[in-house]
Amino acid sequence: MSGNGRKFDLVAFDMDGVLVDYLSSWTWVHDRFGVSNEESVISFMDGEIDDLEFMRRDIALWLKHRPGLGLGDVERELARLPINPGIGATVSALKERGIRTVIISGGLDLIAGKIAERYGFDAQWSNGLAADANGRLTGEGVLRVELCNKSKALHEAQELFGIAPERTAAIGNSSIDVSMFQ
Repeated sequence: MSGNGRKFDLVAFDMDGVLVDYLSSWTWVHDRFGVSNEESVISFMDGEIDDLEFMRRDIALWLKHRPGLGLGDVERELARLPINPGIGATVSALKERGIRTVIISGGLDLIAGKIAERYGFDAQWSNGLAADANGRLTGEGVLRVELCNKSKALHEAQELFGIAPERTAAIGNSSIDVSMFQ
């Protein structure tokens, strides 16, 4: 423990399956549109495609189902995503102790940003959807958090707040989060 009486100065939360009660915000949208990205998941896990191509393929599935799909359409679907109870109380309790809180997720920024704002997180890192001037999806993703290297975003958070790795805790629920634990 440091002189301030606490063990940690930063707590990083995964979003999908931790803050939201669903496997993935991407999967939530797939399920709402009745599409499956099983082929892309296998290609990604086998190392045949990278994060950006994985996002492109997911977005292409949505656009095939709904040509002209916009950010607002995806945002409306994500508004129904079930949020786990107790987030506000947890973040408040950490903040009362002077601990910074962040979200680091490979999920969609359209929901991560809302959760961060609603519950008072200090910052969030998540992935986005590129759109044209009218808000229509272009088919490209915006990569901010690499699925197999979430530690990169965690290091950005540590630098932003001037917090050492040994004063950081990470909360996640899958093998994708292991890089944050290290």
